[in-house]
Amino acid sequence: MILATFNMESFGGDRLQADRLGPRLEALRPRILELEADILCLQEVNAQKVKGASRREFQALDLLLAGTPYESFHRAESERAPNAGPGDRHNLVILSRFPILSSQSLFQHHAHPLMWQPKTADPAYDEPRRIAFERPVLQARIDVGAEKPLHLFAVHLRAPIAASIRGAKANGTNWKTGAAWAEGYQLSVLKQIAQALELRLAVEALFDEDEEARIVLAGDFNATGETGTLRLLRADPDDTGTPALSPRRLYQLDAALPLDKRKTVIHKGKPQALDHILASVAMTDRTVGLKVFNASLPDEVLDADGGGYAGSFHAAMRAKFKL
Repeated sequence: MILATFNMESFGGDRLQADRLGPRLEALRPRILELEADILCLQEVNAQKVKGASRREFQALDLLLAGTPYESFHRAESERAPNAGPGDRHNLVILSRFPILSSQSLFQHHAHPLMWQPKTADPAYDEPRRIAFERPVLQARIDVGAEKPLHLFAVHLRAPIAASIRGAKANGTNWKTGAAWAEGYQLSVLKQIAQALELRLAVEALFDEDEEARIVLAGDFNATGETGTLRLLRADPDDTGTPALSPRRLYQLDAALPLDKRKTVIHKGKPQALDHILASVAMTDRTVGLKVFNASLPDEVLDADGGGYAGSFHAAMRAKFKL
């Protein structure tokens, strides 16, 4: 079984404009075809408004998949809210050759929401505010033809970029004070770690049912392997201090590759590994290959060319499992 993940860099506009979409189709279609995936996790898939329809639809994605093997795959999609359909931007999509038995968008099903009260808001908040996720994690249970199903989580965690605070910015990009920026940055980190906690607790719920569950987390984590976010998700026995919890650890599969082989983003000449595949023991033991398609990866700043780049600034990642 081949499983791949790819951040498509905000693919598709607010409404379908097929003629303007052409360059992106030409740039991205070869990227997904070369993966030859049985299961493909996509991030940053935008959904389009359709005249007369109550829900957005993935018209741009349908155009991209037309004429490819993925066109007939089973599909699971994230929602902006329960039963509300996809959001306008940054949706998650799972495409699977195998039947998808069930799927759900996880906002805060397992973890209690955090509360936050910045000092720099103008006007100030009278009481702490509930921190809500802008986008969920997509969980799917897939029948891969083995004795146990695959539990797959498609992931796109919050980027560690300072979040907005009421009245704290001079304009869209400039903060009034360093203190305000610091609180905005704290909020973005809190949101990312809260998403990671929700994801880890969802994994724990699966392990409560079966410690040999076949679990994979794949996507854009906006975090390197050295950060607390991935440390929380892996739950390594060195951190828990409890050898009996070893069956519940997750392995970061891409960590086995040297950095130049696993970089998925280049920012101002600096390679970073922000996209990952994590797996339970049962899936790690069945891993037979891993590749990051970064040979022609452009720099998201130096090669942006005024925003006209048609491809993605993320490299796709592919893992092979022997089931």
